[in-house]
Amino acid sequence: MHGRDATEEYGEEVVKLCRRVSKVLSKGLGLDGGRLQAAFGGEGGEGACMRVNFYPRCPQPELTLGVAAHSDPGGMTMLLVDDHVRGLQVRKDGQWITVDPVPDAFIVNVGDQIQVLSNAAYKSVEHRVTVSAAEERLSLAFFYNPRSDVPVAPMAELVAPGRPALYPEMTFDEYRAHIRQRGLSGKAQLQSLQNANNSVAS
Repeated sequence: MHGRDATEEYGEEVVKLCRRVSKVLSKGLGLDGGRLQAAFGGEGGEGACMRVNFYPRCPQPELTLGVAAHSDPGGMTMLLVDDHVRGLQVRKDGQWITVDPVPDAFIVNVGDQIQVLSNAAYKSVEHRVTVSAAEERLSLAFFYNPRSDVPVAPMAELVAPGRPALYPEMTFDEYRAHIRQRGLSGKAQLQSLQNANNSVAS
C-alpha cells in the first residue's frame, strides 16, 4: 500500500471512530445518539484534517515548549503519540499533569465546539506539549470539526430557565477568525465569548 493510500484509509477509519465517540457523548448528555453529529453538519458534512507533529530533541527543554497552552478550537482531536515518549500535559485544577502514553490507544481531547454545543457540560481540554533533551517525539493529531459554515451554539435541549446559553452562535470559520486575532492563550478565547454572552443576557 502506498503512503497516500494508507493515509486516506487511516483518515477514513478515524472519522468512523470520531462518529462513534460523538454518539457516546450525545447519549451522555441525555440526547439522541446522532444529535452531536447532526450539529456538526451530519454524516459526511463534518470537517476533518490531520497534522503530523515532530518535536526534535532540545538541549535546554526547560526554556521552551513544543506547543504553548491552548484548547483545540474544533470538535474533538484523536491523538496518536509515541508510546514511549512523554510530552503531552493537561491542566487540571490549576496544575499541569503529564499524560502517560498507552500503547495502541488514542488520546481523545474534547475541543471548544463540543464545549459550546454542550453548553459547557463537557469542557474542552487545555493542554500543552513539552520537549525532551534526550528523545525526539512524533504525534498524529486528527481533528474532527463541525462543517465550517454551520452555525454552532448551545443545543436547545440543554438551555432552560436558570440554565441560559453560555455562548453566542457563530460558525466554526468565525470562531477560528476570533482565535487568530488573539493567538494561543490557554482557554481565554472561549472564556471571552462566555463573558460577552453573559453581558448580553444580563
